Amino acid sequence: MSHAARWSTNFLILFSLSLIAGGCVSKPQNPDKLVQKQLEQKIFLSPYDEVWRAAHKVLKYPIVNENQDTGIIETDYIKGQDGFIAPEKPVPSSGLRYKIVMIFAKGKSLGKESVRVTIDKKIEKLRDFFSDAEPVASDGLEEKVIFYRMERELLISKGLRKAAEKDAAQQSQSFQQ
Repeated sequence: MSHAARWSTNFLILFSLSLIAGGCVSKPQNPDKLVQKQLEQKIFLSPYDEVWRAAHKVLKYPIVNENQDTGIIETDYIKGQDGFIAPEKPVPSSGLRYKIVMIFAKGKSLGKESVRVTIDKKIEKLRDFFSDAEPVASDGLEEKVIFYRMERELLISKGLRKAAEKDAAQQSQSFQQ
């Protein structure tokens, strides 16, 4: 084989491999979306069962999928008008719907049992019956409200537990006297 034929064969092989390898490269993620995902997470320094109960107390929407073992709560689709509306915002159009997916992960933080909760609010805009739904970005307000309410529920249950323990200790002292 001549030098030119060998060179062109090697060139074609390298060119083909670069096309194949280049086709497998994925588009880099938008760094803003990575930061946004971090804003939708919170770590609670409480036992898993208590955080799970607090989430159930806070969510006021119908739940279609839940599994405490895998740590998932998923609500049914809620019409934009029936869901959370910020006080300063107008009532959303009738074509909006959303659902909330909560993911729970057990862990340890600062030497204590902890639970990381991730909230994904999936908003869709439906144009008409035939077209696919378009995803719409969340403003993150409802997610923050859910985290705040969960935190309040956990503080209330902790306070009630301490009061019950204190009351039980006082009653046991009065019986001993």
